[in-house]
Amino acid sequence: MPRLNLLLAAALLAANVPAVAAPKSSNNSGWTALNASRSYTALPLASDDTVNPLRGYYRWQNQELVPQAAPAKDSYRRYYWKDVETAEGQYNFSPILADLAAAKSQGRKFAFRLRMMAGYDDNQLYAPAYIVNHASCTAGCGFWADTDAAVPGLTFIPDWNDPWLQQRSRAMLAALAAALGPNNPDIAWIDVGMYGQYGEWAMRSSSYANAPAGISAASNASKREFARMHFDAFPNQQHVMFIPYANKDAMTYGMLEQTITSKPVGLRADCLSRYGYFDQWTNRPAEWAAFASQWHKAPVVSEFCPFSSGDAQNNPATARQQAALFHVSLVSNGNFQTHLPDAQRWPGLTPAEQNDLLMLGRESGYRYAVASSTVTLTSNGGLTLTTQLRNDGNAPAYEAWTVKVELVNSAGAVAWSAPTAANLKSLLGGGASASWQNSWTLPALPVGDYTLRLVARDGSAAPRAPMKWTITERAADGTLSVATLRRR
Repeated sequence: MPRLNLLLAAALLAANVPAVAAPKSSNNSGWTALNASRSYTALPLASDDTVNPLRGYYRWQNQELVPQAAPAKDSYRRYYWKDVETAEGQYNFSPILADLAAAKSQGRKFAFRLRMMAGYDDNQLYAPAYIVNHASCTAGCGFWADTDAAVPGLTFIPDWNDPWLQQRSRAMLAALAAALGPNNPDIAWIDVGMYGQYGEWAMRSSSYANAPAGISAASNASKREFARMHFDAFPNQQHVMFIPYANKDAMTYGMLEQTITSKPVGLRADCLSRYGYFDQWTNRPAEWAAFASQWHKAPVVSEFCPFSSGDAQNNPATARQQAALFHVSLVSNGNFQTHLPDAQRWPGLTPAEQNDLLMLGRESGYRYAVASSTVTLTSNGGLTLTTQLRNDGNAPAYEAWTVKVELVNSAGAVAWSAPTAANLKSLLGGGASASWQNSWTLPALPVGDYTLRLVARDGSAAPRAPMKWTITERAADGTLSVATLRRR
């Protein structure tokens, strides 16, 4: 073949071979500049059924009677001392461990209380049998009393002041802490219990009318010891203490003086809905002032006193008023209409009573909304995000939530994230709002579109699902997409 034809053929062949593309740049020069400002619509309180952790209704003694849009994020049980220590130093914590495991498998965290007493005049012993008349007791470690002549039966009243009884109670709590493991992240809160009827830090005034020699009502020093043994056993857990006025000295110790716990101690109110129950404090405003702002930093956990439909004073409307006044975050989802079978207790309420209970769950605790966001992005990846957050609830969040910004790629994976400066705990509720601005330089990422979203994530060792913003624009998982960023 003539040389000219060979050269021409080679040229034609070369023209048909595709050129090798130069690799695309992986630096930040390819970001599409974006400026976006958005406002968001808060969910109306009257229909907001958002379920979030450590607020609203919690699962009470395996019950959730008020219907909710989703199961509660926290579960609560309580136990008698006799059931977890069957003989001196022989412990059976399997019921507690099983309930904890069940709560965890259901996506909940777990709360509990230990008790040394139940009610009155039922002839039952709720402390371990080995305690009674043990040789180490000062005066038998307790006595049987008839606290109500109109009711047959006797009540065993522990000698709360007995040093050996206190020692055994302390040993049981320490053993439970060891069984649960140090700093167990699956625990939501612990009631400071053991002392008083049902472990609720109150005793019937007639209890010591015929007490034997050597036994008297619990001293303030003994009450402080029962609180201290909980704090020593679980120094890094969230505790709550019962609020009877008679418990003022122990509350002063637990909330204002002790330095054992790493978290502020909260309040426990176990007679929500009982008319006049909180008068013990509202009638003593100067003394309540010492504890009135504790809800700023620790939760108020509540439980109903049993009520029946049609009661003019002890009812859900009273509960709503009390929860608003005392900034209640958590409410038991049970123990009302207790004279009826479980299946009839909610249907047996009037529509107005049902509405009050639904509203109580919506109003209790935090309700964080993203009010607005502004996104600025430069071509070299300089990202600035300004957000305004608002808390429309009656209390702040108390867990370790971090508001983060995340870039999500087309496959749904988080390609980059960073914490913002937003501080949810600083927004106490009642519509309090604040704005935060943060700037970052985005890393080198593959080309494509990315969703920029705002999410509140739990920073604990056992993280919960993302907190759900109370706005209509949120995604199904509770997060909020604020912009789309394009990498060219």
